[in-house]
Amino acid sequence: MGAHTVAGVDVGGTKITFALWAAGGVTYREVLPYTARSSGEFSDLVLKGMRDLEADAAGQGSHIEGVGIGCAGMVDQQRGMFLFPPNMPGVRDVPLAQIVRSATGIPTFLENDANCALIAEWVAGIARGKHNVVLFTVGTGIGGALIVDGHLYVGKHGYAGELGHMHMIDGGLRCGCGRTGCLETISSGTGIARYVNGALARGVKSAMTAEDAASARRIAEFAHKGDPLAVRAFKRAAGYLGRAAATMINVLDPELVVVGGGVTESGLIMDEMQRVARRYSLPLLLEGVEFAMAQYRNDAGAIGAALLAQELLQGHPIYSSPDLAERAAVL
Repeated sequence: MGAHTVAGVDVGGTKITFALWAAGGVTYREVLPYTARSSGEFSDLVLKGMRDLEADAAGQGSHIEGVGIGCAGMVDQQRGMFLFPPNMPGVRDVPLAQIVRSATGIPTFLENDANCALIAEWVAGIARGKHNVVLFTVGTGIGGALIVDGHLYVGKHGYAGELGHMHMIDGGLRCGCGRTGCLETISSGTGIARYVNGALARGVKSAMTAEDAASARRIAEFAHKGDPLAVRAFKRAAGYLGRAAATMINVLDPELVVVGGGVTESGLIMDEMQRVARRYSLPLLLEGVEFAMAQYRNDAGAIGAALLAQELLQGHPIYSSPDLAERAAVL
């Protein structure tokens, strides 16, 4: 396997994925269900996974040179702090990079999970060689990430790319962020299920029951069978994603729009999303823009986190911000 091994950790709402990356591929993978109720329990779970990664690397005659951690929620990249994880009551302001570095002695870097997913595509996937890229991740919620002029764009506070919170509908459904009408309330898996449940409650005819409408995956099965309500729910979701994509095309003039996440794997999103995006994009900005499905799926966050560590340790300019670019020398 060789000595150049990096580790990636993807912290989701219900599980944590650990992976080793070497010689251009994943050499070890482990998933631990997330059950912690406090910051201490959470840290212990991450360290358990790290011990397993170290043991596997050692068993293959290698060692881990760097660790990247992608987190579903807001992070402070410079301080390595996991600030606000959604769906994790009791876990707040965890100095995760320092905890892992202190326990292992390995340089550790922290980033948002959607940013990590885009790094996976940009360094080793469908967006390789591109300089301006927009990523939509469409699952339970909606995340996003941006490559601008050949760098990961994180903005002034480090939180750029919250595409799921673009405002779409006045007086729409309430979002987890506390506001109403966000893209996430319409086009995420949760948004699709809420739409179908609301229609069923109003008496709209469908072969689906409330139990069927509990998940977007099940609704997709009915859409593939031609159920009108299920088809309409996905078309609506894809249409608003198309509007959001057009906005990003008009603002950022990207070469590529990458779409990933469990909802998009239904096969019911991309065509309508592209059709609507092309309708609302300015013609000169639309010229030459490509749309593509993400290459990496469930492991995108862990792979991208590992590649974040690899790129920073090798001195590659992932970030445009000098402060962030120099953090490899700090942590």
